[in-house]
Amino acid sequence: MLAGPWARAASLRLPSGYVLWVIVGIALLPGYLTCMMFLSNLLHAKTRVSTIPCKEPVSVLICARNEQDCIFQTIRNVAQQNYDGRIEILCVDNASSDGTYSEICRAIRLLSSPLRSIRLLLCNTPGKAHALNAGLANVQTRYFITVDADTSLDKNAICRIMQRIASSGAACVAGNLLVKDAVTLTQKMQIYDYLISIAAVKRFQGSYASTLVAQGAFSAYETLAVCGVGGWRQCAGEDIVLTYMLLRQGRCSLYEPQAIGYTAVPETIKALGKQRARWARGMFDGLRAVAPWGQASFYSGYFESVNISIVLLDLAYVFGFLAGIVMLILGFNWLVGWMTLLTLPAFFICAASVYQFQRRLPGITIRHSLSGFIGFVLVFQTIQSISSLCGYLQAVLSRRLNWK
Repeated sequence: MLAGPWARAASLRLPSGYVLWVIVGIALLPGYLTCMMFLSNLLHAKTRVSTIPCKEPVSVLICARNEQDCIFQTIRNVAQQNYDGRIEILCVDNASSDGTYSEICRAIRLLSSPLRSIRLLLCNTPGKAHALNAGLANVQTRYFITVDADTSLDKNAICRIMQRIASSGAACVAGNLLVKDAVTLTQKMQIYDYLISIAAVKRFQGSYASTLVAQGAFSAYETLAVCGVGGWRQCAGEDIVLTYMLLRQGRCSLYEPQAIGYTAVPETIKALGKQRARWARGMFDGLRAVAPWGQASFYSGYFESVNISIVLLDLAYVFGFLAGIVMLILGFNWLVGWMTLLTLPAFFICAASVYQFQRRLPGITIRHSLSGFIGFVLVFQTIQSISSLCGYLQAVLSRRLNWK
């Protein structure tokens, strides 16, 4: 009803089909998704804390390709976790050409202990999925955890994520990733993308046991479940495809907000664009592997269908909203006017609710940045949508992949 006058006024000067498409893409669809997510997260606002001690032996896969600057620190971070069970750290060197091999050997010498064994595995076939599968072939525990070579974990992260997966019977549990060491403005904007946007989506999906992405940077898996679907496929979204396939088996995919990890993020706009284009391609990989109607549960199929609608949102944002901004600057407020600013309060209310939830998590460290927040509000979606459209195009053209 509220969009009626807007649509009629814009249709006087622009094609009505175009106007309808833009209004659905930049107003109605985002409004529906935001309300659904906001209300669901309010209903599931209470943090679940498992009181069951977990001493289950666990393997941690760390795959590295040319990560000599950070791999030792990551191994040490895992070895020093507050976890009473045995941890076997499987480090997979994926054909590195720098000092990664030597750094892993140094970690084996200095950090090994009876409860913290470290093994070096070699995978000479380039590709992250190949490296992960090489590690999986050596897992001898009921559960395993994947950690990226540039990710640091909170001291209780493994304990929290193991408590969740061992007590829930889930096939996989995604950890709560935040930004590590934000220096550039691009990195500071991503603080709020991870803290607010990504966390809100994972909470929403996880409330219905259908978290669509158990990200490779920090997630826990049931070994037999992953082996049962054939492990990882070499593609842009190997972690997305794996999660979709586990969901297709009727298994649960959860999110544990108290299992906190800090991951390195792109430093420049160009690098960020490449990452988000890869994520967009990964979404298409997931759709090719398992269609929404092929999922075992209604919620998994619903959330996967919502992912498809994001393509419409990105198209409408770039060719509708941004085009409307250009027209507004030229003096034509046919699509976008100053009344558009009234949408900001709704955004801030939703963002504040997610922030309050995250802020109360034990052990969380949030490094705020005013410039990063302003950039996140004003320009981040533009970068995200343009990069995603490039990723969709690459998926259609089936361009070749890099390791990361």
